[in-house]
Amino acid sequence: MGNKTIFLRRKDKTSPLFSSFLYKLMATYCLVLIAIGLFSESMSNLWWGMQAIFLAPSNLTTDYFAVGNFGSTFFNSGILTFVSLALAWYKKVELNGPMLAAFFTVSGFSFFGKDIFNSIPIFLGVLCYARLVKKPYSQFSLIALFGSAVSPVISYIAFGTRLPVEIGVLLGYLVGILIGIILPPLSAHFLQFHQGFSLYNVGFTSGIIAMFIANGLRLFGHEIVTPQLISTQYSSSAMFFLIILSIILIIIGLFLHASWNDLKKIFSEPGTLITDFIALSSTGATLINMGIMGLLMILFVILMKGSFSGPIVGAVLTVMGFSAFGNHWKNSLPILLGVFLASLVSPNYGNDPFPIILTALFGTSLAPIAGNYGTIPGVFAGFIHMTLVSNVGFLHGGLNLYNNGFSCGFVAAFMVPILNNLQELKEHRNERKRTNSSYRG
Repeated sequence: MGNKTIFLRRKDKTSPLFSSFLYKLMATYCLVLIAIGLFSESMSNLWWGMQAIFLAPSNLTTDYFAVGNFGSTFFNSGILTFVSLALAWYKKVELNGPMLAAFFTVSGFSFFGKDIFNSIPIFLGVLCYARLVKKPYSQFSLIALFGSAVSPVISYIAFGTRLPVEIGVLLGYLVGILIGIILPPLSAHFLQFHQGFSLYNVGFTSGIIAMFIANGLRLFGHEIVTPQLISTQYSSSAMFFLIILSIILIIIGLFLHASWNDLKKIFSEPGTLITDFIALSSTGATLINMGIMGLLMILFVILMKGSFSGPIVGAVLTVMGFSAFGNHWKNSLPILLGVFLASLVSPNYGNDPFPIILTALFGTSLAPIAGNYGTIPGVFAGFIHMTLVSNVGFLHGGLNLYNNGFSCGFVAAFMVPILNNLQELKEHRNERKRTNSSYRG
């Protein structure tokens, strides 16, 4: 394969400085989210909204704008992201591209599935695993953050199974801790399945775990209800927030004196796991890339005539996060195009752009295929992903929030061996032509 890994800890003297700067930047981001929540709702509405969020089963697709309200959703995102950041700081985890991706993913999915109640057991489970294997938590911090993809399992067991609340909460937490314990070894193994060509590796692992849990529940006669709670009530305000955030990231990147050469380094990378753009290029260029990708994703939603519901906001934030960890415009646009082309030939989507937009944004998990093999394979990857993603959700009953990551793992595992073989055949043919030409000469 020859995949290039650019990761994790830079030994240079500027690394602690920029890690400290990024902690301050992320802490400020969290405080802004919390402030938006506090100042956009009365305390009674905020409290009611937070209660509604905590008590929701939270499996796909549960828009917290619809379950609670605008303020409680932002407050929930700010609080959970801040707790995640504080744990990383306490455990002395260095902030880099992958960690930025993880924090933005936690923040994004806190708009439609994650909250403190259902995420803490996953963190505890990973902490337990670190102790069991006698290794520092910092080695597994990414898995803890991304692993909260299966947080709906905890909420669903606690509030969606008709068990007495006390038993449901206890059982949900025990299952959540167990999931956190098994996530690290499983995610390391499943990375080989798609060979790093799906950025949402833990999403695939979480899908496998959630699939076993969902079918275990079905075995005992429990039918998993998948909600479709989507709110478009706060679309304009949410879009304004995303635009301002993207512009601010670009301004900060410029303030850090990012050069065009730094950006070109990012744009030239295929993005295969694990690629840390901060280590590869610079902090400033990475933040600019995040801002650019945020604006591109917002533009895509607008062009598709979509609304900025909780899941769409979460998707945009996730793509922005992974723009420190593999995504850029050159390897992401072919995926968007592929999903869009698939939607044109399918009669299943009617006039509702929501599933198309969500699939396209999260489908950028397959960006490394376009980055490594070219635009046409990237478009084809997006097309295949669109055909698969709507069908794999039943396997896990929406208990895995990273449904697209689950689908992308299968797409990458299917396409990469074929593309490698075609590449080898092309190289062999070119080599034979060169040999014949040399012989004639």
